[in-house]
This record gives sequence, C-alpha cells and structure tokens, in this order.
Amino acid sequence: MKKKLAVITADMVNSTHFTREQTSEWLESLIDLLRNEPAFEWALKPEIYRGDSFQCVLKNPDEAMRLAILARAAMRAHDINTDLRVAIGIGKAEALTDRSGTSDGEAFRLSGHLADNIRKQKSRIGIALPSPSEPLNATLGLLETLIGSWTTSQSEVILALLQKNNITQISERFSISQSAASQRVASSKWWAIENFLATFREHLALYTKR
Repeated sequence: MKKKLAVITADMVNSTHFTREQTSEWLESLIDLLRNEPAFEWALKPEIYRGDSFQCVLKNPDEAMRLAILARAAMRAHDINTDLRVAIGIGKAEALTDRSGTSDGEAFRLSGHLADNIRKQKSRIGIALPSPSEPLNATLGLLETLIGSWTTSQSEVILALLQKNNITQISERFSISQSAASQRVASSKWWAIENFLATFREHLALYTKR
C-alpha cells in the first residue's frame, strides 16, 4: 500500500500591492527557510510552482499544518498586508518524480483543486482529504481568526516559536526584554496554536485511517 503524503500548494496574497523585487525576495527567502527547516522530512522540497506560488511534498502529513502556519507567519512578518493561501492535499502519490510539476496522484490532484478554489472560502489554510472532513474545516475557520489578527511583530514571534526558540532566545533575537517577549507570545495566543499542532495528528487520523 502506498503511503499517504501531503502536497502543499501555496500562493501569495496581495502580491500586486508590492514591487516585483519585494515579492520575489520574500518568496525566495521563505522557500530557503522551509528547505532548511530540520522539522520537515521532504519527499520533494519547496520550489516555485507558477508565478507567486510554490509547491512541496512532505513525507509525513502530520507536519503539514506546522508548515502552513510557519509559512504564513514568515510571510506576514514582512508586512501586515501580505500573506499566503495554503492548500494541503493529503493522499497517495502514484507518480512521484524529482519535481512537483511533473508528479501526479491523489494528493497532487486534491491540493491542486483546492488551490484553484480556496479563494471562495474565508480561511486561508485548507485541507483536502479523500473523505469528507467538515469538522476539521470548521476548526480551520477558528484558526483563521487568530492568524488573521497577527501583527508583524506577533508573526515574528510565532515564527521563532515554531523554530523551537524559547523566551530567552526570542528576547535576544529581537533585542527586547524577556517580559516583552512573553507579552508578545501571550498576545499572539500561542497557547491555542501550540495545542492545535500538538493534537493535529489525532485530528488527521480521524479522516485518513483507510
């Protein structure tokens, strides 16, 4: 039986509000960050997909939500008006080549179809699974209310936390006091993000057992 993979297709939001040089620099910086993030085990590393989009494939679908939130935090840290739409397709990959553009399979089709339709939904992170998953989609709507409210400084802190930085490291990284760092963590509602990520594997298992 082929193992399920997670195909992530993401495109920039509001890219026309910024110069081409800015958006290219931000996207390339994000791809470099993701490629070098030790938490992710790649089947295919991130690469520019089309225009202001990128696509990648994770061997472990349980890490897909961490990647989506990390990528959005990294992008929102540049400017409050820039963001990503992230379409996650989880399923089998019948034809996995050395590039996502020439690969095919259930996970690729699910991610691609969702990426084409994600503008119709309010949440900017979507998950497409072989079986219906409306309760999980409803949870993503709640997640959106948090991510959509982050300032650039809160996004920076969330990114640092997802990269396993502690309060001391965050205060040093941004040249702020530890109390200020703790305040930013609290105001970003990190506890809710952390709890969701800790239980995401169980959420996903409800729909991917077969």
